[in-house]
Amino acid sequence: MKRTLQLVALAAILVSLVMSMGARAANWEQGVHYHELSQPQPVETGDQVEVIEFFWYGCPHCRDFEPTVLRWKEGLSDNVSFVQMPVMFGGSADLHAQVYYALEGIGELERLHTKIFDAIHVDKRDLKSREAIDAFLAEHDVDMAAFNEAMSSFAVAAKVNRARALMRRYGVRSVPTMVVDGRYRSGTGFKSYEDITAVVDHVVDKVLSSRKAQAARRGTPAKAM
Repeated sequence: MKRTLQLVALAAILVSLVMSMGARAANWEQGVHYHELSQPQPVETGDQVEVIEFFWYGCPHCRDFEPTVLRWKEGLSDNVSFVQMPVMFGGSADLHAQVYYALEGIGELERLHTKIFDAIHVDKRDLKSREAIDAFLAEHDVDMAAFNEAMSSFAVAAKVNRARALMRRYGVRSVPTMVVDGRYRSGTGFKSYEDITAVVDHVVDKVLSSRKAQAARRGTPAKAM
């Protein structure tokens, strides 16, 4: 009898959670929590749904969002491709974007990405100049010759230019901003950082459902969603 009551209680909790999640998802409003772009941009991720987080190292909200987005990233299915992309709002933001891609080019981005956030927002270091950046990286045993070469390379310049172009095409004016499938941009009205990733999940499901419906109309087998 006791076990039966426990199972009933557990079932009630699960039903409550499912209903709560469904109600929450239903509250995500297009035009408020996310926006459909008037001019969608092509993506290069094939069958995967592309999700881009536009960020800036100097943004405290981006730093606070980082743990949430990293946890969310770990749980993504294979049909979603997630990348982070630095914005260029001028000044140190442009420098930080170049640093991001240079570190990526020399294989040091994963090790130092969070450290840069913490240096600026926890340690209150003023990493707004090339000299300050170089000093910080040297402290963390970065190969400065390789870093300097990457900073002036064509590959980094091309990535910076692409990020700048996409930022403008997607109408990114604040960070963090999430863009899904080149068609949807995150909006406002969030009460937590988890709300942002929940909206992205909602929009990803929307995109996948749309693709499945289009495949059905064409009479072609839909790929596993």
